[in-house]
Amino acid sequence: MKQNIEEYKTLLHAILRQAIDDYVKLQHPKFRNKKYLQEAFDSAVQLFFDSEYRFLFIKNEDNEEMSLKNLITELLEDDRANIDNIKKHVINNARTFWETKLVRTLYIPDSFIYDGHVYIVHHIDEPDPHIDFEKKEIFINKKEDSENELQFLQTALSVVFYHEDIASTQKKIDQLGRALFRMLKINSCFTGS
Repeated sequence: MKQNIEEYKTLLHAILRQAIDDYVKLQHPKFRNKKYLQEAFDSAVQLFFDSEYRFLFIKNEDNEEMSLKNLITELLEDDRANIDNIKKHVINNARTFWETKLVRTLYIPDSFIYDGHVYIVHHIDEPDPHIDFEKKEIFINKKEDSENELQFLQTALSVVFYHEDIASTQKKIDQLGRALFRMLKINSCFTGS
């Protein structure tokens, strides 16, 4: 009987671990290119963020379909399960995973145009980009790399802020650029031309 309980807990733990992996690793649409992968991702999202979600084939001692809280309670053998902490945990895991994942997000063009202003984009091997607003030139490392793509987005935002006469610090522009880049990177919803 004890072995059955241990096997049952092992199964529950494996289900939870797989749901976390599906939530984290399938966030980018590129990795959900099969119907079953999309379904796995959707199920993981529902499991962690829909309080009405129940497992169809996993039942508790009363033969009722289990929720995430029920599953955690079964694993811990008490009521100390904190679903909000679990939600934060999976979100933090996803953010950490995708921050370091190299996924083409955007390409660095030969010219950047904003509101009629045409900036020629030159390649440099130096790590820090710079802008000549008078000559309308951007100097940046154009090699395919997430860091270079992020720097291009931040540089483009600097051009936008300059021409819109929006007062901001470079630190705030860089922060906004990082946030936009994370959004663009994981959603892959911008198709270009």
